[in-house]
Amino acid sequence: MTETPAVVEVDRTLTRGELDEMVDRFATALAAHGAGPSGRVGWIMANRAEVLAVALAARGLGAPVVAFGRRCTAEELTGRIAVAAPAVIVVDGAERQRVQDVADGVPVLDVTEPLPEGAGLVAARAEPTGDTDRLGAGASLLFTSGTSGRPKAALRTRGDRRLAERIANGFGLGAKTRFLVSGPLTHSGPWTCALMSLSRGGTVGLLRGFDAEAWLDFASEHGMNSGFLTPTQLRRLVRAGRDRRDRLPTPTHVVVSGEPFPDALKREAVRLFGPGFVECYGSTELGPTTALHAREFADHPGSSGRPFDGVEVAAFRDGRRLGAGEEGVLHARTPLAFDGYVGGDERLGTARREEQAPGGGWQTVGDVGFVDADGYVHVTGRADDMIISGGVNMVPADIEAVLGGHPDVRECVVFGVPDPVWGQRVAAAVVSDTDLDAAQVRDWMRGRISDDKRPYDVLRLPELPMTANGKVSRPALAAMLAAVRGADG
Repeated sequence: MTETPAVVEVDRTLTRGELDEMVDRFATALAAHGAGPSGRVGWIMANRAEVLAVALAARGLGAPVVAFGRRCTAEELTGRIAVAAPAVIVVDGAERQRVQDVADGVPVLDVTEPLPEGAGLVAARAEPTGDTDRLGAGASLLFTSGTSGRPKAALRTRGDRRLAERIANGFGLGAKTRFLVSGPLTHSGPWTCALMSLSRGGTVGLLRGFDAEAWLDFASEHGMNSGFLTPTQLRRLVRAGRDRRDRLPTPTHVVVSGEPFPDALKREAVRLFGPGFVECYGSTELGPTTALHAREFADHPGSSGRPFDGVEVAAFRDGRRLGAGEEGVLHARTPLAFDGYVGGDERLGTARREEQAPGGGWQTVGDVGFVDADGYVHVTGRADDMIISGGVNMVPADIEAVLGGHPDVRECVVFGVPDPVWGQRVAAAVVSDTDLDAAQVRDWMRGRISDDKRPYDVLRLPELPMTANGKVSRPALAAMLAAVRGADG
């Protein structure tokens, strides 16, 4: 009987035994460099089996894991290393030199070189003795964006095994899972789900980056039935899949999260791939908080699902909990909330400086939305993305919902740009096969939305710019529009 693989890559496959052996060798090497409860393990690598092995080895040693992004500049990496203060940094060959240049004496372990073998290995299995509160990864330090622009990372040491099991069940992760990761493992979503899948006896497939055709090919060839995607990535899969209906994978539980998931995209994805999708609302700081299975998409339009048992979500305004359907800043109360930030001076509790924190364990990452009468959570935008024009608050997602209905618009993103009179004005970026301009868009939207919400500027692009985590980058779009304006004089 053929052993079920633990990790599948484009050019190699590891069995469970081979992965366990790799974990033990890493544990020995990391322990020799001081990794442990007071010695963090940093890593900066492309998606590869060694990333998962390092995580499991560090967990066995009780060492928090620190993920450094590969897109960091030398200055950013220097700042992140100073904030995280790791005992050792694990790299692949491509990253070794630039990390050594800024590591300031921190030992650097290159996974492309031989690791210790033989007797005396430190035991560091995926389920270490006494660590009963966790499923998958151990303590971690994940860098996240902040309004101050200074490096800071979300530290997570707490766990709740019962809630983690409910989340894994909700995502359909188990021994038959073949979970495909195409976004960077520095992102908390694929990181958490991949390690949960391994802990439950499943298989993890790893791609070095996201490409729609490569994703479809790999998923079909290796029978991948699960994974993690942002809506932007899923939209590109749908576009690529329309012309290859006879070679499409058949997912059963693909987690979609990280951005608003439009109802039109939900319908198209289900029509093309089947009902194998689970929308999740969550964050690096608070973990997964809600789930909505495809079978509920039609009955709960605009929703991201109900909170997992053990998690509460509510909208607040000025410290007051709002009633059903009332829009405010979304807060969650969950045992999986992070400990706090390392570096920077931000704290959870307020999405905007003037927003009064409700207290009582409620925390927020600044999302705006409401909870309906049936307990389903609706995320309508982010406080940070809010466009304030002439004193009027405008949620980009509301405008995108209208603009996305234009027959010539394949993708769209709405964002605010500075205006000398109104403070900000509405701009949009569109992917279209026609020469759409601002005048045409404004004319089409007349009567479909209030005049002040019709975009004054329209940037037509072949595709929308994405961050490393697979989300659309609004700051990049604003910079591109500014450059176009400057070129036009």
